[in-house]
Amino acid sequence: MMKCLRLISLLVCVLFVSGCNPFAVETPPEEPPEEDPRPQVIGARTLEDGRKVGGSAKGKIGEEMVSVFFSFTVNRAELAGEFEENKPERSYIYLIIEMTVRSILDRSLPMWADDFPIQWGDGDNDYAYPLEKISDSQMDAEFSLHEGESVTKNLIYEVPAPDGEREYTITYLEYFADDVEGNMFYVSFNLSMD
Repeated sequence: MMKCLRLISLLVCVLFVSGCNPFAVETPPEEPPEEDPRPQVIGARTLEDGRKVGGSAKGKIGEEMVSVFFSFTVNRAELAGEFEENKPERSYIYLIIEMTVRSILDRSLPMWADDFPIQWGDGDNDYAYPLEKISDSQMDAEFSLHEGESVTKNLIYEVPAPDGEREYTITYLEYFADDVEGNMFYVSFNLSMD
């Protein structure tokens, strides 16, 4: 009988030491968390109140940029010598950006088209703000973005005609009611007059 107990004890020890636990419940391996495909803010610091500021996110056409207030996507961009029978000033062309702005807050948010300037070089004057409304397809200079709302409109800029291909960058800077600047968002793309 003693031999039988020793044999059973030895067998149990061998099973547990070798990793064969007859009482273990096998759990399937965890799937890695799905990565967010949207451009992420990097380099931000956190203020005492929890707001993240001083960072930046860089995206491209078709990518959703998510700020603390709303998200926006540059759907397409093109250069044009005229737009709906309107012509830009001499030696300038229109840069037309179709943008979708989507509410992520549980309240209405005041919006301004001027929140989205365009840059195209390193010079002090290499930027422009959207034009006053020349078309019904154009984003209003000021509007309210309501809870759950998504708005797709054009932003139209006058820019110097490029010699060949040129990089353009539309920017958005988060700006809080207490005059604190948040994170900066950049969407860059190359265009030329074909």
